[in-house]
Amino acid sequence: MAAAAALGIGPALLLMYVAISPYTYPSTDKAFFEDRKLFLLFAVGMVAGVVLFSSYTWFPWSSILVAAGYAIVLELVKLIIMNLPRFQRRLDSVFYGTSLGIGMGATFGFGLAFYTLTLAVEPGITDYAIISIFTLQQVLLHCGTGATIGEGVVRGYPFEFLAQAIVVNLAFQLLMLPVYSADYPLGYATLAAATALVAFYCWSMIRRRMPALVAQAVKQYRL
Repeated sequence: MAAAAALGIGPALLLMYVAISPYTYPSTDKAFFEDRKLFLLFAVGMVAGVVLFSSYTWFPWSSILVAAGYAIVLELVKLIIMNLPRFQRRLDSVFYGTSLGIGMGATFGFGLAFYTLTLAVEPGITDYAIISIFTLQQVLLHCGTGATIGEGVVRGYPFEFLAQAIVVNLAFQLLMLPVYSADYPLGYATLAAATALVAFYCWSMIRRRMPALVAQAVKQYRL
């Protein structure tokens, strides 16, 4: 339990700091979001992640239909939460969407780690290494897609950005099918590809698109 929690929640907290810290004190003179709302959305994401992973364990992970269904459901849940009137067309919503996604990734990753460790009789170093990759993937995936949903809410095009998030999630799920099917050595190649996909997408969201969105808002509204 402790190992699974560390593997799931540890990377999530680190990524939260990396993604959010440039937009609050002491990095800026003015914080672009409210701490209370940020951590509230993180907590909501964690609860949603627990519920969604619990239901996920009832289905065969190697099924294309399950992969497609969960790619849609996971992103729809983010949109349903973020598309509330209080978040629409507000710059800070991109940070709340990111926090929501990281929270979901943390507990989804924790659940994945705990479930996988219970299946291994005596997990070794290789098992822990692969499980660490699994949990990191979840945090990166949901951080990136959560930021995407948040950006869509800010710009007023939530469903267009939802489609983008679903495409990224679906690509990840399909790449992981050989891994869940234990189809090796193909699974090793697709595991690496899936990890590279979510890492690049998350990086592009928090290091390119989020700063561009903030810069545009600062220029347009003189924040």
